[in-house]
Amino acid sequence: MAILNAQQIKEVNEVIAEIERAVKPKCEIGAHDKPSLTALLKTQNLKKEVTYFKCKREYSETIVMHFVKEKNVIKNRFHKNSQAHIFILK
Repeated sequence: MAILNAQQIKEVNEVIAEIERAVKPKCEIGAHDKPSLTALLKTQNLKKEVTYFKCKREYSETIVMHFVKEKNVIKNRFHKNSQAHIFILK
């Protein structure tokens, strides 16, 4: 994980707080761009609800790993590093 300064930590914590309100048990989390993920979900015939959260590319991996390690949320198989959106599948 990257070393972050005080401003970056504040930005990451704001995104984490926003995502925490939407995370429920049995959710999956990951980072991916919207158009590609939408196409992937259609081809896989997954009928799960998707919620997107905007974040900076350099923070996406840090945020996803926080939820995987600290909150025991499952990392989705479509997760990619350095993406502009975090998604939750419900």
